[in-house]
Amino acid sequence: MNCLIVVLSCLLVALNKGNCHSISGLNATLNLPEIRGDQFLYFGFGSNMLIKRIHIQNPSARRIGPALLPDYRLDFAVESARWSGSVATIVPTQGDHVWGTLWTIDLSNLPDIDSQEGVSQGIYEPLTVYVKLRGESESTPARAYLLTKQPESNLYELPKDSIPLSRQPSKTYLQCLVKGAIESSVPEDYVLRLRSIKHNGQVNSHMERKLQLGEVAL
Repeated sequence: MNCLIVVLSCLLVALNKGNCHSISGLNATLNLPEIRGDQFLYFGFGSNMLIKRIHIQNPSARRIGPALLPDYRLDFAVESARWSGSVATIVPTQGDHVWGTLWTIDLSNLPDIDSQEGVSQGIYEPLTVYVKLRGESESTPARAYLLTKQPESNLYELPKDSIPLSRQPSKTYLQCLVKGAIESSVPEDYVLRLRSIKHNGQVNSHMERKLQLGEVAL
């Protein structure tokens, strides 16, 4: 009972701050399909594929395994000072797919991940997506976050030499994605796809050291 009170209190605080602005009310939040008792399922496709990264603000996160999101693509937009380049989003794209990591996280940490994703600042917004764990056919609902300012063109249809800086992640951020994908046992062909993404060459030394990214090959 005490645990439930803590969870409800955290969610009420988050809602009062606007951290769940796309969800109308506490009951709607608790009724989302990704909520499982006092935990929720979360699909991380960017830096939060890496356990060292997600545990910075969400220490209760426990990896379930690699998961596939069909009919979306991974893309990049919105430059981040934290990462010294653009950050990842998912964009509905028929026939494409995104691999990521499925996590279970304590419901009391939901306001923390909303805060990490800048929901109250209008940077990302939460969305329920349906993913398939590697080797399974059944779809599983999970919470994911996509940029509110989505890219207007498909990154993979642009010649590499014409990709604007505003669509390029930093070297450090891309290394984080690659390390997280490998750590999560994402298929090798998708890891190779990540490595092929053009980055802006910027290195964030603090995050590189904190997440031990220096030796990650791109």
